[in-house]
Amino acid sequence: MNQTKAAASGSDGYGLAHRSYFRVSRWSRLARMAFWICFGVFILWALPVFPWGMKPADYSPRVVLALFLLGVCPAIGAIYLLAVGSAARHREALAAWSTIYDEATGLRNREFFMERLELQCHLGKDLAEYRVGVILVTVEEQTEGGHKLHATDDEVFRRFGTHLLHQMRPSDLVAAVSGSEMAILAAAGSTYALSGIVSRLRRSLEARAQALGGASASRLLIRMGYASLASSDSEPEALLEAARNDLTLVYAGTKESSAA
Repeated sequence: MNQTKAAASGSDGYGLAHRSYFRVSRWSRLARMAFWICFGVFILWALPVFPWGMKPADYSPRVVLALFLLGVCPAIGAIYLLAVGSAARHREALAAWSTIYDEATGLRNREFFMERLELQCHLGKDLAEYRVGVILVTVEEQTEGGHKLHATDDEVFRRFGTHLLHQMRPSDLVAAVSGSEMAILAAAGSTYALSGIVSRLRRSLEARAQALGGASASRLLIRMGYASLASSDSEPEALLEAARNDLTLVYAGTKESSAA
C-alpha cells in the first residue's frame, strides 16, 4: 500500500512539473512574440519615412535625446547582465581550477595527487597484475659553499614540470607535491615497464638540466627515485615516502636562471 501511494505521489509530482514546464514555456513564447510586435510597431512609428507615425518636424533635440537614451539603457543593461554572468562562470572555473592545480607551477597539486594515488592503491589491492609507480623528482640548488640545499626558483621548477608533462602520457599524472618535489603517478603492465619509464625520464631530465647549465654561484641538483605498488598493504603516504627514500642523483651542475 505504501509503495502504491509513493508511486502515485511520484506520478502526481511528475505531472505537476510537466504542466508547470509547458505553462512557463507558453508564457515565454507569448512574451517573445509581444516583444517583437512592440519593437516592430515602435520602428514603424519612430521612422519618419512612413506616412504614419512621427514626422521629421517632430524630432526636436529633446526627442532625439530621449530616443537615444531609450536605446542605450537596455543595451547597457544587457551588457551588464552578460558581464555578471560571465564573471560568475569564470569565478566558478577559477575556484575549481585552484582545487586541482598548483598556482605557481600549473601542475596538479598535492591534494589531487594524493586522492588519485589512494584510488590507484585500492585498485592495486584488487587487481594482482595492476602496477602503479610513483616517480619522485626533486629540483634543488646548493649554495656556493656546498653546505645548504634549498628549493630552486619557481621559473626553473616550472620548466622542469613542463618538461615532465611533455614526456609523460596523458593518462599519467604529474603534480607538485612540495616546493622542490614533483611526483608522477604512472601505470604500467609490469614492474619492468615502470623501470623503463624511469630510465627514459632519467636520461631526459639529465639532458634538460644540461640545457639549463651555465655560470652561477649555485649548483642545480636533480634527484630522482621511484616506488611501485607491489604489495597489498601499500598506502599513498608510504608509497610516496618509499620513492623519497629511493632518490639518487641525476644531475649536479651550475645553472643559469635566465636560460631558455
